[in-house]
Amino acid sequence: MFNNDKKGYMTLPVESGHEELVLDLYKKWNADALRDSDGTTMSRELENLGSEVYSTICVVRAQQDFADAHPEYLHRKYLMSHPKTATEKKLTINLLDGYSKDKYEVDTNSDPKLWFEVRNRTNSSIVNIANWEIDTEKGVAIINNAIPYNEYTVSFLARQVWDSVSMYNHLTNGWTGRKIKSLDPYHKECREYLVSWFKKWIIEHPKTTVVRFTTFAFNFVIDSGENNQDIYRDWLGYGETVSPEALIDFEKKYGYKMTPEDFVDNGYYNATYKNPSKKYLDWMDFIRDFVVGFSSELVEIAHKAGKRAAMFQGDHWIGTEPFSKKYEQIGIDINIGAVEDGVALRRLSDSPGEMIREARFYPYFFPDVFKEGNNPEGGSMDNWVKIRRALLRSNIHRIGYGGYLSLANKFPNFIEHVSDLSSQFNLYLENTKGTKSKTVGRKVAILNSWGSLRSWLQNAVKDQRFHIPSRPDIMEFVGSNPMECLSGLPFDIEFISFDDILSNGINSDIGVIINMGDSMTSWTGHEQWGNPEVISTLREFVSNGGGFLGIGEPSSYLKDGRFFQLGDILGLEKETGLTMGRVAMPLKIDESHILYQSLTGLEDFGKDQDVYPIDEKISILKSNGQQINLCVNSYGTGRSSYISNLPFTLENSRFLENLILWLNKSDSKLTPYLSDNPYVDVAFYPETSMLALVNSTNKEQSVKIYTERDGYLKRTIKAYSWDWEKV
Repeated sequence: MFNNDKKGYMTLPVESGHEELVLDLYKKWNADALRDSDGTTMSRELENLGSEVYSTICVVRAQQDFADAHPEYLHRKYLMSHPKTATEKKLTINLLDGYSKDKYEVDTNSDPKLWFEVRNRTNSSIVNIANWEIDTEKGVAIINNAIPYNEYTVSFLARQVWDSVSMYNHLTNGWTGRKIKSLDPYHKECREYLVSWFKKWIIEHPKTTVVRFTTFAFNFVIDSGENNQDIYRDWLGYGETVSPEALIDFEKKYGYKMTPEDFVDNGYYNATYKNPSKKYLDWMDFIRDFVVGFSSELVEIAHKAGKRAAMFQGDHWIGTEPFSKKYEQIGIDINIGAVEDGVALRRLSDSPGEMIREARFYPYFFPDVFKEGNNPEGGSMDNWVKIRRALLRSNIHRIGYGGYLSLANKFPNFIEHVSDLSSQFNLYLENTKGTKSKTVGRKVAILNSWGSLRSWLQNAVKDQRFHIPSRPDIMEFVGSNPMECLSGLPFDIEFISFDDILSNGINSDIGVIINMGDSMTSWTGHEQWGNPEVISTLREFVSNGGGFLGIGEPSSYLKDGRFFQLGDILGLEKETGLTMGRVAMPLKIDESHILYQSLTGLEDFGKDQDVYPIDEKISILKSNGQQINLCVNSYGTGRSSYISNLPFTLENSRFLENLILWLNKSDSKLTPYLSDNPYVDVAFYPETSMLALVNSTNKEQSVKIYTERDGYLKRTIKAYSWDWEKV
């Protein structure tokens, strides 16, 4: 935090021509820092206000004349042409068919015979380079000696001539002016030019106290289609980090070559939902080493100029993921995350290191939200309800906003809402003193193929893709899954990988392991469940008293007559169509079970998963006909549970809390500082003796809380209120 006892802890964007409004909201919202942003600059008057001055810079987008003069240094990536079926022995493929011509050009600086690849996708073979020619100027591939009615693709290097963020702002927010290009600093001359330019920029910004890097080198993956629409997104993808120079250096370092297919990956593009290959992980490490080195150089320049360095986990954050082991080497002072829900808050707050953590809240003050007929206050309150739950479990230091204040100012209810939100946040900092609230029981571990590197990332399941009919373009859902439920619960949570289990076993401080998601994905693990050591280690863990919770298609991998490899622990199996002949046991709800009695009837277990019991002793607590939605089982001295799905709701969150306590063999009625009302969250801060009570609804709520010293406390809380008291 900054050394400022009288002001708040909020960063506000400035806006040229609206200095009086900026000053007014600066006071009203209790801000202590100002920042410029794309499309606006800070006036001398605001620079001299005495606040912290954040200056936003995206080095790779800052020098457009240099970018125009050097197309060989623009960001490149491998694209796969859309599959085309040959009907005769000669096949012509227009490489950019289906892709945006405003965003991509075929890379004319790279020799196709060295860097491109043609594949027969019907017989899974590489076409000999003697059988194809590519005219990069025309963007056309001609394949000779093709096999009729076989399907072919070309994996080619594309040059990006319109940065994805610039493209978004032009198309969505009506920006005009230059279409921005991003430079690839991997090239030695380009890097030297950008570093030299940044040194001059530092000198030209004497009032700047914080250099706010819009991350550093490479954008996450956004592919654009023929009509400039998004056709593929991966917020964590490394697809836009490719250049022949980097590929050559990679081969020298690792002793083997990355091929075009290693990037296009049959058209899956190494999506984060897939288990990563060893080669892809090596490429990520290679790029991360470069980005950390480049970023460290820029941060050191800022530090030598007496300024702090902030990193916004935004567009160009590939290689600087805060949970990576090398992140702290960069020397960042302030980590800024875009936060729209509890999961995003935990992604920021739980990242390792001693830097300041600042949440950039949504909505962004842009025309797509702040327009007539919209309700930005309602959207912000929906976010704040989720964020507040997570704040009770994990700390941040600052908050902020972005965009144009003049747009926000047209919505007076929103202005008052942010004033209240700012006051609540300041009170939170005052009452917690930066300490953590009390947690319950042993740790909860989330098991997937990525482990800690991809901590607190949304893990949507298939049915969520079709969940919002009004927004079919939405592919990544925020705040809607079991992770969101977990983000606000009073448990220590960590993310572990299958490699962690194989290398270190299961740590004794872990009480419950959760495996959740769809089959064949990195989130459940897929072929990782083919390793008998993984399975036996987890069986031993549960048999010796541990808890295992499966959601969706846990431990799914078709092998040796099982789909759920831990089906013996869960007591059930999934119908894949191969076991239709098996006669399933009739279902009977166990109404005597303590967890059944905790159900309110308002819980939502999502889409049925076609699972059936294989163990007579499991207790079925919820079903939809013959479809099991919720069941529990015992295994040795441990416990297990299965849930078909768990979208985020307040009722689901409270049930998940009860379930984890049961799996951890804790009695919720005798565990202090838990709420008996699903709409009220409670947290106790031992170091300040403060009790926080949060009402997440628009109605007054009553709650009963068991405390160690005073027995049961009964409280009533106003709608959406956040109350504090000393206990």
